[in-house]
Order: sequence, then C-alpha cells, then structure tokens
Amino acid sequence: MSSISLGSSIFDVLSISTDISSVAVSQDQSFLFPIDDSVSVQFYKSIDVIVDRWQTVVPKNNTFFGRAFLKALELAPPSDAQYRYALFSTEEQGDIGIGYYQIKTIRLDESIRFDKDISGSKASRILARVKKSVASRFRAHTLVVGNLTLTGNYGMFFRDYITVEKKFSLVEQSLEILKPQLRKEGIKVRGVIYKDFLDNHLMSEESGYTKFSVQPTMKVDIRSEWKTIEDYVSAMKSKYRVRMRSARKKAIDIQKRVLSVSEIDSYKDEIFRLYRYVSDQAGFNLFILKYNYFYHLKDQLGDKLRVTGYFLEDKMVGFYTSILSQDALDAHFLGYDHNYNGSHQLYLNMLYDLVEEGIEQSVSHVDMSRTALEIKSSVGATQTNLNLYIKLSSKAIDRYTPKLLDFLTPKEEWKARNPFR
Repeated sequence: MSSISLGSSIFDVLSISTDISSVAVSQDQSFLFPIDDSVSVQFYKSIDVIVDRWQTVVPKNNTFFGRAFLKALELAPPSDAQYRYALFSTEEQGDIGIGYYQIKTIRLDESIRFDKDISGSKASRILARVKKSVASRFRAHTLVVGNLTLTGNYGMFFRDYITVEKKFSLVEQSLEILKPQLRKEGIKVRGVIYKDFLDNHLMSEESGYTKFSVQPTMKVDIRSEWKTIEDYVSAMKSKYRVRMRSARKKAIDIQKRVLSVSEIDSYKDEIFRLYRYVSDQAGFNLFILKYNYFYHLKDQLGDKLRVTGYFLEDKMVGFYTSILSQDALDAHFLGYDHNYNGSHQLYLNMLYDLVEEGIEQSVSHVDMSRTALEIKSSVGATQTNLNLYIKLSSKAIDRYTPKLLDFLTPKEEWKARNPFR
C-alpha cells in the first residue's frame, strides 16, 4: 500500500458547501447542442419527457434502462442525487444513442467505513484516523456515467453501427457541454466517473482517466439441467449439501412471502431499518436509499420486482429484493436483523432463495452484485472484475488520484469457493 502526503490546501479546492438537493431545478434543456458536423445532443431531467424516443434506442426488456426503473429513482432519489438524460441524434438517422448521467455530491469520509475490520491495535486506530482526515477533505460534485444503485454499465447505449471509439468520444463531448449548463444551476462539477466496464477499451491512456476497482461482482450461472432447486443441490459437493441443509433447518421457523405494494408501504419503516443495518456494514457506500425507495420501485416495476419478507412470529426480521431484466435476475438490496442472522442463517438462506428463484424464472444467471464475496462464492457465484474510471477537473489534484485511491480504497481478503462437483 502506497502512502500519500498532501497538504490541506490542495484538498481545499475540492471542498464544496452546496448540496445538490438544495439547488433549484430549471426546465429541461431540450434544445440541440451540436457535437460535430453530424451529431447533436439534447439533455433532459425527466425520463417522462423523452420516454418514446429513449425506448427506440435502449435494449428491449432491459429493466434498468427502462422508464419504470428510472422513474422510481426520480421519485425517490438516493441521497442527494440528480439525473440527466442525454439523447444523441443525427438529421439523417434520428436518435443513435443515449447517455444516463447521475450527479452526486461525493463525501469520502461518509462513504468509506474506516473502522471496518480494524484490529484493536494502536497503529490500526491511528491509520483509520489519518485516512478519515484525508477523506474528509474530499467533498465534490461528481458526474457519474452510469447508475450508482446498480452493478454494471448502465451509463450509455448506442446503436450497433456506432464504433466503440465514437461512443466514448460522443459521451466525453456531451459531458463538456453539460458541465457549464450545470454550473448555471449552481452545480460545479469537480470530477467525472465512468462506472463498471469489463475492460479498458473505452479508456485510452491519452484520455486522462485513472482506472480503479472496488470489488468484483458475483454471478451464479444457472445450468440448463437445473429445473428445480433439488437439481442445484444434487450438483453440489457433499459438504456444501450438508451446509445448505443445515441453513434451511435453522430457518424452519421463518415465514417467507412476496410483499404487495401496499404491504411494502405498511412495512416501510421496518424495511428501511433492516436495509440500513446491512448498508452500514459495507466498507464503501456512496449513497443511502430513501425510506420510500422500495415502495416506488414496486409501484413502478410491478411483477418485475419481488420484495420477499422474512418473518418470525409476525415480526419482520429480513427481506431481499430481486429484479428481472432480460434473461437475468438481479439481486438488488436486502436487509436483516443481526440478532437473528446467526441463529437463523438469514443471509445465507437469502442467497439460496435467490438461486431457487433464478431457477424458477428460467434465467441464465443471477447477479449477486458486490460485497460478501466468499459466502456468495460458496453458493456457486463466480467473480467478474469491473473497472471504474475517474478524472478530476483540477490537473494539480488529479495527478495524486492513483495514490489517493490506493490509500483510501478498502481491501477485502477472501478465498473463492467452488461448491460444485
């Protein structure tokens, strides 16, 4: 791990007192901004304004590019996020691509949990205080090409005939057009993040972005021969079958049921409390969901979203959410009461239930996202590394970005498991 020594004066440049949530929102910027001789871009603040045009470009049946999911985020934006929708078009071919940008005030001292997995040693405590002091000086409006509430690349999509180089160039130019528009609204963008790319083919060395990663995403591939959960269990090694049966036995008193939108509204306080407990355990977390997020999500997505509640003697002790998108099941957010997690193996049973749901839905795979890597691998998930790219507006500060990320990013030691024969 590299050390870093930076004077406070450098970080003072990044300090901002204005919250995005307090900035007045102007009308949609629906006029055309020319990018080059053939392509123009338009920006909007609501998916409802452009939904018909948007849906002609994005992949069919992709829930996360769809109007319902994006509208739910507008109705219950995590933390202080704002959104911008970009439509790229030409006179000859019409709409050729979209950009989805999230504007977020990133506060590293609130996003990184420095006391996580720290031993009681004096050196560890001192290091945690130093890291928190450094992180407290980073507070900046950041423009994210992508979706912070999801794992995966949901920041851009273009028609097939647009080359990779052209896509990146168009998005980059659109960001340079958008920044001064945001500045007029009182939002001075200090950095840009491109989120979750499988490789670095979009980001050349000349682009000026720093590549980094947090944790890999975990995915369970559903085998074609698995028609029931028993087929999944039969494919396991003996000790993992024993482990699953033990977990199921511990949860025998748990009642599980898929919640309706009215039940989600009724249990919203319990759901939020359980979500916050799990969220607060994460080593790195850029946002907090609104307490009514799951209600709006269910109200908008309908049957594409399941919120499954876990109850013990009529008390909600856990829940998990799953979203169907194309041929995949996405494990969205979850929560549980830590007082019952050990005794009833709540988290492990949720992972098994997600696999079972994926089999029932006949999907190709279940996306289990980041965190808790080892336990997810024990149910059959394998890792996929995703890259993020960041560039700060100040070149004087940006040159320290690689060392800063290395110093502050939490590291998780884990061992991959393979439960299958």
